Amino acid sequence: MKKFDPVTILGSLVCIVALALIFAYNWTHTRRAAQAPQPIPANPVVSQEATMAAPQDAPVVPGEPAALPPFVQREPVLLSLPELMEVQVDPMKGGVTKVTLANYHWQTGDRKGPRESVAMGREKVPFLSLNLPGRTLHEIAEPTIAQDSLTLHRATADSLLRVDESWKVDAQGQPNAYSLLYTLRFTNGSTQPVSLGRTAVSCGALPDFLAGDEGGSFASKYLSGCVAYGRAAKGDAKTLDMKAISRKLTPAKVAQYETTPANWVGVSSKYFLFALRNLTVDGSPAPFPGFAPRQPQELLPQEYFSAEALLPEVTLAPGESVTFTITGYSGPKSLQMLEPMGQGLPSILNMDLFFFWHFDWMGWLCKMLLKALNGIAGWFPPSCAYGLAIILITLLVKVVFMPLAWHSTRSMKKMSALQPQLKVLREKYKEDPQRMYYEQNKLFKENQVSQTGGCLPMLVQIPVFFAMFNTFRGAIEIRNASFLWVADLSMPDPVFGLPIHPLAILTGVTMLLQQKLQPMPDPSQARMMNIMSLVFVVFFYNMPAGLTLYMTVNQLTSIAQMLLFRRLEKRASLGKAPAKAGKPA
Repeated sequence: MKKFDPVTILGSLVCIVALALIFAYNWTHTRRAAQAPQPIPANPVVSQEATMAAPQDAPVVPGEPAALPPFVQREPVLLSLPELMEVQVDPMKGGVTKVTLANYHWQTGDRKGPRESVAMGREKVPFLSLNLPGRTLHEIAEPTIAQDSLTLHRATADSLLRVDESWKVDAQGQPNAYSLLYTLRFTNGSTQPVSLGRTAVSCGALPDFLAGDEGGSFASKYLSGCVAYGRAAKGDAKTLDMKAISRKLTPAKVAQYETTPANWVGVSSKYFLFALRNLTVDGSPAPFPGFAPRQPQELLPQEYFSAEALLPEVTLAPGESVTFTITGYSGPKSLQMLEPMGQGLPSILNMDLFFFWHFDWMGWLCKMLLKALNGIAGWFPPSCAYGLAIILITLLVKVVFMPLAWHSTRSMKKMSALQPQLKVLREKYKEDPQRMYYEQNKLFKENQVSQTGGCLPMLVQIPVFFAMFNTFRGAIEIRNASFLWVADLSMPDPVFGLPIHPLAILTGVTMLLQQKLQPMPDPSQARMMNIMSLVFVVFFYNMPAGLTLYMTVNQLTSIAQMLLFRRLEKRASLGKAPAKAGKPA
């Protein structure tokens, strides 16, 4: 029998070529330009029509076009929560143009690099800004500015509708630490009923990845940025990726989304989120009656996610007012932050994903894993906390599954001892497959060998692997977390600026070593497992270092466990009893 068949050689060559292409890509391809929000000029250029302001308390005659006052230009207003976030609001057109998060920094891949705070938002598509189609607003009074709030007083050009719009930072603590209270008051100043028509509030705009968050591979980009909404009927999140809002956003889909009630509407990058939630109408809670995703080309040259949440349509009688309040969340996609808010917001993390489906049990497993990871990390210094937490969790998982591994080892040992007899049966009944199957099962039963015993532990650990993948793929806690030579566990681990990722290579090496220490009874299966070691190197090469650290430690502990089982077998003299021969009919 040949040691290597054509399939083995071809598979190995494909893996080697793929790995070489990855090396070449990492070496020559420059990381795409950081998509950090551009700084807003000190004196932004805006149109005169959009920024006209009247003297304070200027008289407004209902139904008469208001006289447009001289051009007035104001600096952006900064609202801040000390040591937490700073919010920049446009005092002329309205809306949040930038949110700076003091406790989160750009990813640089260099632990000694500059520590610039993350900034979310785009001036062209402000967060928490009003959209009144067909109506132009102008100021009727000076803005009211306080330390933690800003209020604009405006009216439509025909002076039939007055709009008082305010933004206030919410300093009530968790889970509202990154929240803004947005209030809209509409007043009918005419003698006739006025319909608000289609009124919407912007969710702002975010790219797929903020600066440095791309992680360097297609796999790390999977399930990152999106437009999302909370389904009012089911209480979970539904996400729309770039393909859904750029290629599949047909007029029928637009009409469907605009009539889909939602508890909340948001846009997100891989690690950060803009969301509108907790809508009330004159103090009474209500869902958003619908939302409208926006095509990327409508906004900016880059691919950005953006959407608007629709407000309930209201017709105001003469002199009547209506007040809408919305809580805007502008912060990290952190389970710790989102879980207390409820309404399915944690579902945006996609922690319940198993292959291509969503299961509640997978979401529960991932949440428990993340909470354990955060709890264990608190025991250690920040410089190595999450790396050591990953190692300890890996060891804990290995201990939990050790009885299954012991059963698997014994089954494989017995299976190996039966190989000579199985070979005889295959030769004897090669013309009668049904009889051969019967005799094989009889032989297994007489020797108490389970055909699935060897692979059962691997099958049981697949959900655990997916839980690890879901957690390390999107957990903001390991973003910028360092360990040994790894500057950021949420990104690959290059050394000396070279496209060499030691943890991914170690994953393949340890898998190959494990196969050598545990020979397979079937030679073709052994060759396939050797190829799989190369495949894993290719697959994991640009994965987050946290995941490859888990895989490497898992393989090393598997090798140690195998050596331990061998010593136990030797002491207990397992497998020395001769196997019973089957009685051929």
